Amino acid sequence: MENMIPCPIQDQEVFQRVWQRVMAGRSEESSLIRPNPSVGSGDLSCGCLAALLAQEGEGLPPVCRPEEPAPPAEQEPPELPAEEPMPGPEAPPQERPCAPAEGGAARWGSDLPQLWEEPQPADDRTARLRGHVMDALEGWQFYRHLARRARGADARMLNSLAGELHRHARKLSAAYFLLTGLRYWPTETLSAPAIPSYWGALRARHQAEQRQESAFRLAADDWEDQELLAMYGELADACQNRCRQLRSLLEQGM
Repeated sequence: MENMIPCPIQDQEVFQRVWQRVMAGRSEESSLIRPNPSVGSGDLSCGCLAALLAQEGEGLPPVCRPEEPAPPAEQEPPELPAEEPMPGPEAPPQERPCAPAEGGAARWGSDLPQLWEEPQPADDRTARLRGHVMDALEGWQFYRHLARRARGADARMLNSLAGELHRHARKLSAAYFLLTGLRYWPTETLSAPAIPSYWGALRARHQAEQRQESAFRLAADDWEDQELLAMYGELADACQNRCRQLRSLLEQGM
């Protein structure tokens, strides 16, 4: 038990006597200090016990007063991250030139001429020219679908005739633009042709080529321009050549 009092004063009777003098007429709850020598080590320092013995219980020496806790050290506020500058208005993206689409737009760019729309003032000659463009596109569509009903060399020949008519339609459309400044290319109005019979379709197309040849030779009389005259003569000869090819397909099949 004596080892539990960490002081040079280890006489328990002396300690109790001094404590009784100090606490005479007081309650332990009102005391600033607590004697706890019996439970291990009290909160009375050796200096406090020595002062109590010297004063024989007359008052509480300053050395026995509990030390007031030091005020907590002021902590520096944590450094705040530097404020990032508010983003300004974004600059508008620079416009990049659009890549030209494939096909005709790749050659003409985005500056295509205005499409022809009814009603447009036109003389009979330009109206017939528009009809020739449509006839060539319908023939191109007919040969394409007819080639799907054929096999081998016959299918290759019909596909070749379709490509030829497509080129002729472009020639006629370019001539119309040179005359009027408008673009006429009515592919959106085309529909799938009715082909109930393969042999009947060859016969019908042979007759259409004959009619187209006559129309081209008559249309040449409407113009005095040498380029138009040469174009119509070339197209009429091409119709005559296609008639021979269709006749050859019929002869081989029969």
